Amino acid sequence: MVTIAPVEEVRETADARPSNFRPDIEGLRALAILPVLAFHMAEFVPPSDGVAGTIMGALGRLSGGFLGVDVFFVISGFLITGILVVDAQRTGTVHFGRFYARRARRILPAATATLLVTLIASLVLLPAARAGATALDVLSAALFNSDIRFANSGVDYMGVATDPSPVLNFWSLSDEEKFYVVWPVVLLLGVWVAKKRQWSARRIALIAMIAIAIPSLVWSQYLVATGDSSAYFTAPSRAFELAIGGILAIGFPLVKRLPRWLRVVLPIVGLVVVVGCMFTYTTGTSFPGLMALPVVLGTCLILIGHERGIVARGLSTAVPRWFGRISYSLYLWHWPILVLLAAAAGAGTLTATQALVAGGASIGVGWVSRRWLEVTPHRASWLRSTRNALLFGLVAIVVTVGSALAVNQVANAAEKKQYAAAADGITPVVKPDNSLLFIGDSVTTRGQVALETALGAGGWDYSVDALGGRPIQSGRRATWNPLCYSLPACGGDLVLAAKSAIAKTVVISLGSNSMATQMRKVGDPTPTDSGLRRVRDAQGRFVISGQDSPEFVTSEVKKVMSMVPSTTEVYWVGVWLDDSMWGNVTWRANNRAMQKAALAYPNGHYLDYAAYVESAKVPYSDDGSHPTPEGMTMRARWLASQLK
Repeated sequence: MVTIAPVEEVRETADARPSNFRPDIEGLRALAILPVLAFHMAEFVPPSDGVAGTIMGALGRLSGGFLGVDVFFVISGFLITGILVVDAQRTGTVHFGRFYARRARRILPAATATLLVTLIASLVLLPAARAGATALDVLSAALFNSDIRFANSGVDYMGVATDPSPVLNFWSLSDEEKFYVVWPVVLLLGVWVAKKRQWSARRIALIAMIAIAIPSLVWSQYLVATGDSSAYFTAPSRAFELAIGGILAIGFPLVKRLPRWLRVVLPIVGLVVVVGCMFTYTTGTSFPGLMALPVVLGTCLILIGHERGIVARGLSTAVPRWFGRISYSLYLWHWPILVLLAAAAGAGTLTATQALVAGGASIGVGWVSRRWLEVTPHRASWLRSTRNALLFGLVAIVVTVGSALAVNQVANAAEKKQYAAAADGITPVVKPDNSLLFIGDSVTTRGQVALETALGAGGWDYSVDALGGRPIQSGRRATWNPLCYSLPACGGDLVLAAKSAIAKTVVISLGSNSMATQMRKVGDPTPTDSGLRRVRDAQGRFVISGQDSPEFVTSEVKKVMSMVPSTTEVYWVGVWLDDSMWGNVTWRANNRAMQKAALAYPNGHYLDYAAYVESAKVPYSDDGSHPTPEGMTMRARWLASQLK
């Protein structure tokens, strides 16, 4: 998920084009925009037939379309560094106010509108819990801290994300703005040193930019080599791309001295490299780090092109330049449109036709946004003064932050209201030690608010550990890779082993993790799709590839019981699955084995959840293994009522 920060052009107003304006750079932005748009559209669509499916399949061949953001980082570093260095040479200083005022005029109107509209749409279209999380994402985006938030939250762009944030694309805007907080300061110090030493400002700027680029590249490669997903998002691991563009800008007077034929040929090489990477890289590529250099250097080769070269002339034609002009707005709006439409569709994915409609709508909204939220503010006379532009930027940020906090409160209140019934009829527990540890699975994760509401009403001093996808205990089970493979502890034992003082009451609800479904690979993993599909049989039931036997469940219950003091009451929660969705599953036999093993201990208890589901008719979602929100409320209330 990427976004494209607006590329500064060497002009002060939208209708003033000085002699050094380069239309080929405006067209180059289209080379990045369209592949990324195609890449994002395709990743929401499972393999499908028909004309629309064929089109989406073709778009999906741009497996490295996400590289468009790297192209934009280079362009941005090239153009903005050029502006700063020329200004520093002419005036002998760096005008921070004027620089940030220009950024505020160009970036904030469209970005603020996107964030505010996404806030409102999330509150309407998304579940309350997800809308609340989106509000916090918007808060980070407004403060240009999305890269840190998503890196710290464990989002893996090259991996598999569930329910992606509608503003995940703002990470790259945060990266750019962090760079442009540091770089003008460094340049100002360089100008001061140049005056003292009577050196060239360009020479100092070049040294400073190299001093940024090399450590950033080394750090980026280190993160990639160690498997740290933050390499994709964070500014320190991306700064080298902007810096390399800046190095080219600083040395561009030397580039102009190259033979004309060389400035015609090298852009062709660069274009082949960039396009080739977009067709050959995948989300499985170790990226960025050293693997980012081909597309970064390829973009630099395109930028050195002579205006009469074939590449420059091609990029200067009407269609590429039109897409280049709307690029910023298009990339602000397209990702929220795709994510929110997928959420509204209910499955988190789109049909091929829906994806094409979403792509077309994104282009249309991008054009409108460009016209009214970029060009109009840029031409507005009241925003031309530095003071007014900076004040406008501050107000825009404050309004967005305030709106995000308000929506977060509304969403949290709605979620609590949704699950308030979980506390109905719960009698507070009366015992000397009311500490409780709940070890649950993905059902626990999805219904955690309901569970915590019920446990709170019951007077428990609780903590909840949700281990989605992890069995009772692990051993060495390759079927649970990567969560449980070759780990000494993985499920309930993982949590208990980490507790120096185990609570007086422990609840273990991990039974639904005792089987694995057969999967088939349909594509590489993306931010919204694992690339895997569950296999169904002729009756539409999920096919089981492996499951724990009753004997294994018995042995694992014994292992867990041996880890807790005899004074700790342990409640084992049985599982229920919809037989119409799950075939040949031994969940009933496993429940009986769990019950027998647990009741063999004086401090062991068994909660027959399956009997409750069937008697109370607990509603379940269409996957047959997770209750609906109403079902989560019923489950939580029942569980709390069973704990004595």
